Order: sequence, then structure tokens, then C-alpha cells
Amino acid sequence: MDVHFFAIISLLSAISGANIISELIVDYFSNQNIKSVCLLNCASEIWAKNLGKTLMNMSIGFSLLDLAKKTDYSALDKCLRYTSWSLGIVLDVSCEGTDDVLNFASNNRHFAANKKWLIIECKNAIDYPRQEGLYLNKNETIIETISYNNALKNGTALVSDARIMKTLETLNLSIDADIKVALQKGAVDFVLYDVFNYGKIQGGSLIVKEIGMWNSAGVFSSLNKFKYYDRWDFNEMALRMILVISPPPRKFDPKSLKLQDTTPTPGVVTVLKISSIVVHEIAELHNFRFNYTITDRWIGTFEKNSSRVVANSLYFREQDISPIIRYLAYLSDKLEVIHPPITSIETRYYYRIPTKGPGKLENQFLRPLSNGAWLCFIAVSTLCAILLIMSAIVEQRPSMVQYAVFSVIASVCQQFFQDTDDVEGRRISGARKLIILVTGMSCVLVYNFYTSSVVSWLLNGPPPSINSLRELLESPLELIYEDVGYTKSWLQNPMYYYNKRNAKIEDEIRQKKVFNKKKGAPLLKSVKEGIAMVKAGGYAYHTEVNSANDLISKTFTQTELCELGSLQSIEKTNVYACVQKQSPYKKFFDWSLMRLQERGIIDCVTKRMESKHVTCAGSSPRALALGGAAPAFMLLAFGYILATIIMFVERIIFKMKYRNEKI
Repeated sequence: MDVHFFAIISLLSAISGANIISELIVDYFSNQNIKSVCLLNCASEIWAKNLGKTLMNMSIGFSLLDLAKKTDYSALDKCLRYTSWSLGIVLDVSCEGTDDVLNFASNNRHFAANKKWLIIECKNAIDYPRQEGLYLNKNETIIETISYNNALKNGTALVSDARIMKTLETLNLSIDADIKVALQKGAVDFVLYDVFNYGKIQGGSLIVKEIGMWNSAGVFSSLNKFKYYDRWDFNEMALRMILVISPPPRKFDPKSLKLQDTTPTPGVVTVLKISSIVVHEIAELHNFRFNYTITDRWIGTFEKNSSRVVANSLYFREQDISPIIRYLAYLSDKLEVIHPPITSIETRYYYRIPTKGPGKLENQFLRPLSNGAWLCFIAVSTLCAILLIMSAIVEQRPSMVQYAVFSVIASVCQQFFQDTDDVEGRRISGARKLIILVTGMSCVLVYNFYTSSVVSWLLNGPPPSINSLRELLESPLELIYEDVGYTKSWLQNPMYYYNKRNAKIEDEIRQKKVFNKKKGAPLLKSVKEGIAMVKAGGYAYHTEVNSANDLISKTFTQTELCELGSLQSIEKTNVYACVQKQSPYKKFFDWSLMRLQERGIIDCVTKRMESKHVTCAGSSPRALALGGAAPAFMLLAFGYILATIIMFVERIIFKMKYRNEKI
């Protein structure tokens, strides 16, 4: 009888305990606004189904995996793989398969921000009030084994179960982990602990913080607090940062490169310095540091044994963050960018306007009028010639067509044409006089507009004479490029373009102007060397706008500025800090960058580092270059040669005619 009595009491206690756990699960996940729960335990199937019904009645999805049986990893992966919304996961640590589940979740990155774990340790599995366990001090390092009462008295965080906590400490947890451990205290009370790591791979230690109590009244209210407020101090943990510096230094020293200084540094592009300053500002606020890796490019190939660049280092999870990358569409499945963007990049080809070579690269004085104006001029001249032919027919003039055509040509040249067939007293119609007058006035006006266009061009400052990459390709300028990461990507990766819309012409430039350079011809130069070569003339230098403007403003005279031209290559494009795909630090950096932007820190850093655009002050008259006027002199020479030939032909015809008449 006593045995039955105690069995009934044990059964009622178990049922009561199960109901308490059910209430804890329901209250916790309803408080977290979870839409689906995966239950991993070895309890009775009836209890699990009743819990599932309760959750589904609250519009919370439910799935179950029984850990009493051999762990089915495919079923476990299916249970944990909800990604379209936050997933709640309940784990009973008294089950034999607990370690297997936790190790599987660690290896498959299931401790992410959208997976909210609730790990429950019941009192009947461990004598909790008298249990000795591991504790963490304020520096979050395990110091000794002490009693529960002493832990509360000293304000330290309890690690309740040495076996489970040792397992958690070996797992790949990070700052985004959302793991709550519920430890039973008394009959209906549970103590809730937040368990995470700032980065196990980065050398961080397990952090355990008490966040509140739960009883039948409900979940402690602090559960809805934004978790990064409680994860502010990284305790000087080091993240892995990869930087692009060209050429890479033999011995890297962050202080010598002055990454946090607003003054230019050779080999470090301005946008990289801006991004580095902002990212280091976040590091200072949250007390972490960086271990640096240096490479020479941002973009490369994604083969396993390919050269290390920023993109594939993040793709293979060898690095944690890069302070800058220009986002390209095909990188979307390789890495993730941090929002908002930190700054923007723009590159241009800088050159001095050439004073030799094809005329179209110097001026347009040979064709100052539009195609429509020339078509109208031809149409009016043709109409005048037709009317003169009709007038000549009325006057019964010989050589009517010859007279009409040459009269118009003479008017165009501001000359007068008169044939020798006029007989004294022949009538000259008023129509003929009017046509000649109109033709002459039209030609004088066209000539005036023509000369005015040439003179105005000569008096104005030089226009941007190279208006497209096609004209740059056809120019006599030799191309040189800044020795920087994106240039090396452009040279080595045929799928990388400064501007995808100009892919065809960029390929032509690479083949004709870059890869076919003579041996020993310059190609990659620092900003200082490249701008000096532009100043000397004959070169077009491709570089980032801020770096170029800063140096041009210091080295160019006003005369040289008025001869300076530029052609856009990379249009102004936002650049972002970037992290690994599904990085645990993405949301943290998104939040931190947004805070800096709201406080105006990013704008302040950008304005301090950006260089003002340099322009020619006013205009400077200049002489017409011989190269541009060469076609006019060629036309004159051709006219003289043609006139000489006609003269000899006429003499020959005259002699033959005179000889025939003499005979």
C-alpha cells in the first residue's frame, strides 16, 4: 500500500513538473513572438503532443524529434532548418543525445540569430540548490568551483551543470547566439541564463549571464531587450580583418600606415582610410581589436587554391570583416555587405589635352556647325542652282548648268563668277539678280557663323576633348593606372569591369592599349608618379578622384589646370564594409554603423577626408594647333595641285585645237 501511495505521489509530481515545463515553454516563446517551435526531448509522447496542441492553438507551428531513439541527423537538420522566420528550439539536457544535438548544431551553424534556443535543466535531473558548479567572474573567465549560495552572494553567474557547460564551451558560438538556459529552482521557479560567446573561433570565452526568474506568473520582462545592449564590451577580443594595400608591405605596422589618420598614406586609397576610421571607431566603442591580413586585391576567383583576395577570404570564412568593397551583383551569394554604406568611390582618367595628333582630339573647328545646319546649307545651295538654271533657260544663255553651278560655288567662296558668253545688251532677269543676292547673303552668314565658332572656341577654356572611352582608345595618349587593388582585379580578372555598361570598350582598351604595351613601358604607378606623368603630358592616368584632386591641387598651376581633362571610369558608387555569408557579426555591425550614422560621425569622417574638385579659374585664350588645322592646309594644297593639273590639261587641249586649225 505504501509503495502504491509513493508511486501515485511520484506520478502526480511528474505530471505537475511536466505542466510547469509546458507553461515555461509556452510563455517563453509567446513572449518572443516565435511562429514555429522544434521540440528536442525524450519525454513521453503524450506530453509532447499535448504541448504541440497548446502551441498550435496559439498559431505557433510545432515539430518534434524524440531523442530517446538513435539521433536521426537528417530529421534533426530538417527540424532546425526553418529560415524564413525565427525558429524556437527546446532542448531537454537530461536526454542522452544532447551532446550530439549540440555538436551537430554547432557544425552546421544553427546557433544563429534567427534560432532561439531554450535549454531546460529540471530539478529532478540534478539536486540544484546543493549542486556545486562552475562560475564565471566579471571578466567572464572560469575561476573555481564554488557553491550556489556563494555564487549569488558574490554576484557571479552560475554554470549549473559542469558537463553541459563544458560542452557549450567547446561549441562554435558567437555574438549572435540566442541561447537561454532555464534551471529549475524550487517547485515552480526557473532561473534563466543567457549563454553566448563573442566568438569561439576568434578566441572568445563562454559568457553566462543571469537575466531573470520565471514562475507561473510568466516570463521575466527583460527577455525582449535588444540583446546587443547586454553584449556591448568584447573584452579586447580580436576579429580578423583583411585589408588591401598595394604594394603589400613586407612588415605590416598599423601605426606606420596611419589607418586612423586623416592624412593621405601611399598605397592606401582614400575610401579605405575612411572605412577603416569608421570601423576602428566601432572597435573602440565596443572594446575589441583586429588581427590584420594584407592582400593586393578585393576581387578575384573563388577556386580553393586561388590567390588570396578579400572576396574569397570571406567566402572561405578565413576572415571576419573587410572595411570596404565595391558591391557587384555576382558577389551576392559569396559574402554579405553591412548597411548603411560607409562612403563612395569614383575613378577617372586624368590627362592634359593633347596638342598634337588627330584634329578631333584638339578641336572641332573644321565642323563647327551641326549636321542639320550643313544639310540646310546644301539644300539652299541646290535650290539656288536649280532656280539659276531656270533663269538661264529663260534668258537663253549657253552653258546653263555650268553657269548655275559655278555661280553658287563662287558665292560660297565669296567670289563672283561671270561667263564670257554674254552678248552686249542681253537681258538680265530680275529673278537672276535676286537669286545671286540671296545666295551671296546666305553664304556670308554661314561664313560669319563659321568663323565665330572658331574664334569662340579659341577664346574659351579647353573643353573636355575626350568625351568617351572610344575616343580615349583612339587618342595618342598612353594609359597608366594606379597601383591599387581594383586595377589589379581589372587587369587579372576578365570578368571584372569598372563599369559593366562599358564592358566591350573596356575589353578593347585592355587588349589594344594595356596588354600590347612595349616592353618597359609604364603601366602601374603610384598616385604621386602618375599625376606627375599627367602633368608632363602624353599620358592618361586612371585613379580615384579624392587621391587625384588632393595632389593636383598642390602641384598644378592655373595654366596646367586649364589644360587638364578627365573622363569618368567608375561612376560614383557606394562602398560597404563586408563580412562572411551568414556572419554572426553582420547584425551587430549593421546596428553599430546605423548608430554612427545617426550621430553624424560617418559624414564627419567623410567630409574630412574628401578632396574638393579642382577646376580652371576662368578661361585662357590659346592658339589653334597645327594638328587641328592640318586638314585645312591639306585642302588648300589639294586645290593648288588640282588647279595646276587643270592648267596643263587646258594647255594641251588648246595646243591640239590650235594645231588642227593651222593645218
